[in-house]
Amino acid sequence: MFATIAGLAVFLYFRPQSPDIHKYPLSTSPVEAVQNLRIVRQQQEIALQKLDNHWYLVKPIQARADEREIAEILEILRVSSNQRLPLADLERFGLDQPNVQLYLNDEYFGFGGFAPTTNQQYVATGDQVYLISPRYVLALPLIASDLINPQLLASNEIPVKFELNHLTVEFQNENWRITMQHSGEALDEETIKHWIQLWQTAHARELILEQALGPDFVVKGLIKVALQNGQEINLKILQNEFSVLLLRVNDGFGYQFPIDVGQQLLDPHRIKSNQILPEN
Repeated sequence: MFATIAGLAVFLYFRPQSPDIHKYPLSTSPVEAVQNLRIVRQQQEIALQKLDNHWYLVKPIQARADEREIAEILEILRVSSNQRLPLADLERFGLDQPNVQLYLNDEYFGFGGFAPTTNQQYVATGDQVYLISPRYVLALPLIASDLINPQLLASNEIPVKFELNHLTVEFQNENWRITMQHSGEALDEETIKHWIQLWQTAHARELILEQALGPDFVVKGLIKVALQNGQEINLKILQNEFSVLLLRVNDGFGYQFPIDVGQQLLDPHRIKSNQILPEN
């Protein structure tokens, strides 16, 4: 018995080691170098551009992009594959008419079919075809609104005045001043601070393009938000049974909030000074 075990140990120690599996990188481009990004799916194009180290949608709409979503897309530049094939016989790989096409600057990635045994996806780039995980195609949005930053106000959109249907709130002499359009319960300073903070931190549950709005939304009014840089944001208020939607009039998309959060955004009276701000 001892001799058998010793012999097996010697065999395992001296047996030839299998060579390391070779990894083929899809790209050598650094993520930081990407300034333009395009996604083409069924002849519908989404285009983005990087300006001052921030990403913006430029087609089919103009909006701030969600940086986390863009980072997920750019991860494909760091991918390596165990298998690389010549760029030929494209129909076999489902790459004669790719399901999705991604352009990072001038670098092209075409997403095709799936390998039957590994469920990995064929991707064409350069003059090669690679097999990679399907998670990278899942990072590509179906519609442009999936890439819009869900934060209601950007960090550089600093409000100095809110004009709503029934009140005006304006920053004057280092304090927020309230003008009521009708008599009502007075608002204390702490409540107003919470309300302003809610506006500056609110993240929409969903982003919706104007042309995709359902008929159940009813227009309730308009909000004008004056910014520190002199610009103004006009938000159309729409509401249905379950949510409030604030539509950026000049941009063509809206931020959808649960009904309770939306009503607090529309009326600071709904915020109590001793309450914790609701989660967004």
